[in-house]
Amino acid sequence: MVHMRCQHLHSEVTQTQRLWRALLSTRQSCQTRQVTNLARSTKVSSFLNEIDSMEQQLYQKTMSKRRIPVRVSNSVNKQLSSPVIFSIHSHLQKNEVEQAWKLLDKSITAVTHIPYSTAHMLLQSLYNQVETNLPRLALNFGKLQHLYFTRLETLAGLVRQSNIPLWDKSEFCTVIEIYGRLDQLKRAESIFRNISHYCNSQPTTEHYNSLLSAYVSRFKFMDEVTRKRCLSRLKTLELEMSRKDLMDTNSYNMLLAAQVKSHNLKAAEKIFEKMKSPDRTTFHILLNAHLKNCKNNKDKEITNVWMEKMIQSGIVPNRKTFTYVMDGLAEQVICYARLKEFKDVKSTVQSVLNLNEVMLKLGHKSGTETTNTLLKCFTAANDLEQIEKIISILDLPQKSSGSGGCGNCGCGKKAPVVIEEPKKIKPKVRPDTYTFNMLIKYYLDNKHPNQAFEMYDTMVTLELDPDTVTYGYFIRYYADLGDVEESLKYYHVMQQKGIPSNNHIYNALLNCSLKYPQKANLITPHLRTMLANGTAILDTVSQNILLSRFQQDQDLDTSFERFIDLIDFNTNAPSTRTYNTILQSAGKFYKSAVTSLDDVIRSLDISNVEPDVYTFALSIRNATYQGDMIKTESIFKAMTDAGIRPNMFVFSHLIYGYASIGKMDKAQDILRGMSAAPYNRVPTAINYAPLIKGYAENEEFEKAYALFREMLDKNITADLVIYTILAGVFLNSGNEKRAIELLEGISKAGISTDAASLTVLAEAYGLEGNVAKIDSIYKTLKEKNLLDKKAITTLLKAYANSKNPEGAWKLWNDLKNQNQQLSTYHYNTLLTCLSPETKAWYPVTKLVYEELKQNSFANPDPYTYDLLIWGAYSVSDFDTIRRLWNDVEQNMPKLVRSYYAVMAALVDNRQLDLAKQAYNQYQKLPNPPNSSTVWVEMIETLAKNQDFISL
Repeated sequence: MVHMRCQHLHSEVTQTQRLWRALLSTRQSCQTRQVTNLARSTKVSSFLNEIDSMEQQLYQKTMSKRRIPVRVSNSVNKQLSSPVIFSIHSHLQKNEVEQAWKLLDKSITAVTHIPYSTAHMLLQSLYNQVETNLPRLALNFGKLQHLYFTRLETLAGLVRQSNIPLWDKSEFCTVIEIYGRLDQLKRAESIFRNISHYCNSQPTTEHYNSLLSAYVSRFKFMDEVTRKRCLSRLKTLELEMSRKDLMDTNSYNMLLAAQVKSHNLKAAEKIFEKMKSPDRTTFHILLNAHLKNCKNNKDKEITNVWMEKMIQSGIVPNRKTFTYVMDGLAEQVICYARLKEFKDVKSTVQSVLNLNEVMLKLGHKSGTETTNTLLKCFTAANDLEQIEKIISILDLPQKSSGSGGCGNCGCGKKAPVVIEEPKKIKPKVRPDTYTFNMLIKYYLDNKHPNQAFEMYDTMVTLELDPDTVTYGYFIRYYADLGDVEESLKYYHVMQQKGIPSNNHIYNALLNCSLKYPQKANLITPHLRTMLANGTAILDTVSQNILLSRFQQDQDLDTSFERFIDLIDFNTNAPSTRTYNTILQSAGKFYKSAVTSLDDVIRSLDISNVEPDVYTFALSIRNATYQGDMIKTESIFKAMTDAGIRPNMFVFSHLIYGYASIGKMDKAQDILRGMSAAPYNRVPTAINYAPLIKGYAENEEFEKAYALFREMLDKNITADLVIYTILAGVFLNSGNEKRAIELLEGISKAGISTDAASLTVLAEAYGLEGNVAKIDSIYKTLKEKNLLDKKAITTLLKAYANSKNPEGAWKLWNDLKNQNQQLSTYHYNTLLTCLSPETKAWYPVTKLVYEELKQNSFANPDPYTYDLLIWGAYSVSDFDTIRRLWNDVEQNMPKLVRSYYAVMAALVDNRQLDLAKQAYNQYQKLPNPPNSSTVWVEMIETLAKNQDFISL
């Protein structure tokens, strides 16, 4: 009752206050005129206003005290708003939102309560600010996000201090939504659990749905671990709502969206089964999800079933429906493009175009979201014509044209006057940040950085803020090129602008550091910083990068152990993509005949793996590396039984498998049969390549060249791989001149060379003895960042073949200056090149050996000691041979001649016991080849002369 009485008195005081203000305004106008006439001082006017305000507050309290008892007077005073609240309210009424919040920020200690109307306006203004600045929340190190969160906390605190809950159901839902936007899910959950302090009702369906929405809206920003935790939390909320009978269609739709974003379609379908009345949004979510995951004929059938269910439900497609379906098809285009299924790309793009045309005929206009969906499809398909059409309908600033002249050339000539009929102006579509990010990515992927920069400038002109994604594309572009310095410039600009990093940037830089290890020292500190400050974590993509960039060492056992450690890096069951990456990287060990690898692959938990065409293709490839064609055929049958159509890579692996075991006729049959039903795959250069290579490795060079001619006669364009294989055919048949003509010819024809073709060319020039050309190829490899381990080895061999140790030594020092990681194999190749026919380079070999012993990435192996021992023997340096024999330990030499050199050196120094030990080690060698017969006889003679052989 007292509380109601206070409210009534408060109303009476407010009416009295309005009358008092009217009287005061009359007096104020008179005083203002007097002061203006005397001094026109703004300071005096401000001072009088402050006095009037004080008088007004005193009068309010006096009137209330006269009319109500003292015991009630104190309650009334508490309900009366302070001058600060009046000022805040006034600012809000004038739409001076920022001034109102700044005043509240500054005076928070003086404010003890807040009226409903002020609280309502503050909440609405904060919601509008968050929505308007949503793309900018994370900029400037998240200061804006922190500011809005602090203000919301202040407002929530004031509301909680009130004796009466001030927010209604709708406003409380708004509060939950803002917390979600500000990435404060724990706080949203906390305030939801204390709803009675803020809202005048118990939790309803709308309240729960707001909390569900807050969780689901953050899914795309979460890592895999956090997403799983949120799924568990959503399950708890679902059970709670079901127990209270509060679940409605919107609730189920959000749970559906959460499962779809987690790529768990089976769980999504189970949620659908619980729904009593699915609506349009329900089918939109499920249709889009199934279209995105449509990979084979069975998936297409499932997708068609969902389309039929939607039609049977009587839901008429609208623009949103068309957009969802087209977005799902766009995802299919991305998948087909990655698989190089260009026929499927073309047909799916046509389906998208047809759907868009139907949508427009039905009177649905194309908005920003639909336009972005089309752009997503066309950029994936690399359809320049359609991309330009999309750009033409975007509302972009007009480019300035030249003044005078015949155009923009500035020649000064007057352009002829042409009277044009007025054109009908078509409505333009307003682009957003996502639009420009797609265009920037498209231009960068197609190596057109200038057009990407132009899009960036246009984006800024339209006052759209470049975000983490924008800078991430530039960082990845330069990182992939190996231009680490330029890539890090963009990263530093992000830091200066307060734009946070994310896992995509972390993974792009991680990939770069592994791809270009010589520049890893520039990247590693930034990777550590991102992990330390929490802007990135080691996620599934990071693991996939580590697996895909795995480098095999000279020591196969050590490499295999490291590979197993990488597989065990993530304790969770691998996804399809991770499993495929494991299969991809495992190929190195299958080639090396690591028999225990099959056991490791079989031991993996593949419960999360849905085999796709990559899974089967890689499994077939690895089986062919083992030469197990029975297993290969079994995998191929399992793939076709699963409804997955084999692509050109699968047939290429099959052809390679049969060619590698010498069954050339079988390989030829596969090439001929792949174009027939039911496969209907037209052979490409990728399919001809392994067969040509197979003929070359079987020294059937004429058949290899004839197959190449057949391919050209069928109008199949030969790619760089084919030309490189053919050049290898000429090289292996002793015709390095023809190999050089072929590779130089394609380079002049404008075909860009890669590491494989350049190394074959370097090998050919090495056999020809052209040192200048080898130097030029090295320079090209370095400029293109193509200096991998194989390229370095080939260059060293090329200098060795051209008998040019000076060139090899110069290359070696240059590689060390670039911080290249040099392996034991590289050291051995250099020692081979420096192996002295004279004594001139012998001292250098000893320096190389000392350097190798201090190298943390490489160690001497048996072949190292072979080269060093024989080199020392060639110059009669027996002391060095004796020291080398003491260093050998476990790495015993492999060549017979090396043991003769050791025995001769030890006998020369009368170290007969050690000489006998060397002879015993020699006897443990497997049967020596016929080429070493002379050395065998010399060792046996020496052993007999020294009584090492017991008769």
